[in-house]
Amino acid sequence: MPSTSAPPAAPRRSASWLRLLAAVLVTCCAALGLTAAPATAARAETATAETATARAGAAACATPQQCLTITSLSNGRRLDVQNGSTGDGAYVVTNSAPGYHQSWRLNVDPADSSFTIVNNTTGKCIDLAWFTPALRQQTCAGQASQRWFLQPVAGAEDSFMIRHQGDNTCLDLLLGGNYDDAWTDQYTCNGTVNQRWSTGFPVAARNLAVDHAAKQCQKDVSSCSWALKSEAPAAPLPKICVSSVWFNNTSGNVQQAFSVTNMSGWSNSIGADMGTQISGGAPGGALTAVVSSALHYSNVWQGSTTVNNSVAVNVPPQQYGWVTLAELARKVTGTWTFDAHGLPWTAEDTITVPLTSDPQAGATLYIANTSPTFTNCA
Repeated sequence: MPSTSAPPAAPRRSASWLRLLAAVLVTCCAALGLTAAPATAARAETATAETATARAGAAACATPQQCLTITSLSNGRRLDVQNGSTGDGAYVVTNSAPGYHQSWRLNVDPADSSFTIVNNTTGKCIDLAWFTPALRQQTCAGQASQRWFLQPVAGAEDSFMIRHQGDNTCLDLLLGGNYDDAWTDQYTCNGTVNQRWSTGFPVAARNLAVDHAAKQCQKDVSSCSWALKSEAPAAPLPKICVSSVWFNNTSGNVQQAFSVTNMSGWSNSIGADMGTQISGGAPGGALTAVVSSALHYSNVWQGSTTVNNSVAVNVPPQQYGWVTLAELARKVTGTWTFDAHGLPWTAEDTITVPLTSDPQAGATLYIANTSPTFTNCA
């Protein structure tokens, strides 16, 4: 399971006086009835409308992060928009279910796996507020103040800090409010329960957190490390198809050049985009380099670049031709440490490392295939 170390002691945003001011504002607003829990009838009516909206949009929930509830692990309430407002500037609060607008989606930027948090009813994004610590909803405009990323918290499957991309502060429950309409704010990440949130999609959320951390690792390899735990013996992997199939519809042999899949031969067991980055293209990227530095052998296969991504096959007349790959590899297990310069956390991973050859297990080979009939590539 991922683990989080102790955070820096000094706040980076949301100074103490701002939180004190917020406490005064909350007290005053409560006295004026501005933050009181809404009337039951009004909330029920809003809930009915939101349920209808959620049902209508169910088909749009192609991935788990497009329709989720974000729940505070401090007070058990869900992230919501205060008083059901649909306008800019409305406070982002926590409310008991059914609340008002408690369905959210994460619009993920594939460039770095950060995201905006968009309310599915109002269509607005969670944004920073510059004159109070309280978070608000604002029209989504892609600005830096609306970008966030996830970090797992150790000890629970569905427990995450939601960190701000710009200054690494965390989405926080202001002053630990244990009531409806409790404000949220940004505050220095400290791993306390006020900063822990469940998403309802723990596996996908963890993969999203891993993908963001891996992208940071690629930018700065000093921000991550790999600690080797075990290495399995070399063994062949199942043969796979790596080219298209071509039929020689002539009366003579044809030397056909087949383009083969651009691949490194590496793979891993965590993340989504991280796996793509490890497996695609030539080895030698930041992630494979970090792992390679901990290995006890050097006969690592260099992927499809070893044949310049092309294999020539002599295809007889009236026969099919194609190329398969028989890869030899070791399975290695270990622990990633991400965000080494900030709030370090860990994730276990199993990585497949391709080998050129092994005295007992054989070698990695591209295989030229021809046959008068074709039923299965591999």
